[in-house]
Amino acid sequence: MRRILLGAILAASAVAAAWMAVLDRQNRLRWDHWDVVKPGVLYRSGQLTSDQLTEAVRRYGIKTVVNFQLPGGEAAEERELTKKLHVGFVNLPMPGDGFGREEQFRKVLEVIDAPDRRPVLVHCARGTCRTGSAVAMYRFERDGWTIDDVSAEARRQTYREGWIPGYIFAMARNKPDSDLHHPITIDERNLPEEPIAEEAADER
Repeated sequence: MRRILLGAILAASAVAAAWMAVLDRQNRLRWDHWDVVKPGVLYRSGQLTSDQLTEAVRRYGIKTVVNFQLPGGEAAEERELTKKLHVGFVNLPMPGDGFGREEQFRKVLEVIDAPDRRPVLVHCARGTCRTGSAVAMYRFERDGWTIDDVSAEARRQTYREGWIPGYIFAMARNKPDSDLHHPITIDERNLPEEPIAEEAADER
């Protein structure tokens, strides 16, 4: 009885896997956190399978892939695949929480700013934290978004913690709020006034 049950489970799993493969080839499965940041310029996602990345390159004309994951099997496989696809590959390993270094995010902007390297796909494992940080920097620096705009986009991409927009905003050189309000520094000590000389003479 157990063998029959196990055989039925394995058969069902094989059928399900085959059906998922068919759907994937027909692009009827949602790619992990895939989103268009700016058409023809920047796209984002989680880790795509080899078939999905190949399809993304074909469909969207991706010329450069920026991978934020630590060196390992998936990154190595993707690097080899991009060579075969004649697509640029940039690896900027950073912590999974998205708190990378400023020079890493500036490197992303450098790649995106080069017309011959666009469109660019940025991704990490799930396309949420590290990818979200890179996109946040792009939104601040190139699109002039406010921190509220960036936070709303992060929430739409299932980022709930709320720390990344502020973290990236602190390192962004283009801060929309400063540009709009032109803040003036005021420094008033407001010490008690000293008595004038005549009042001091009267008191004598």
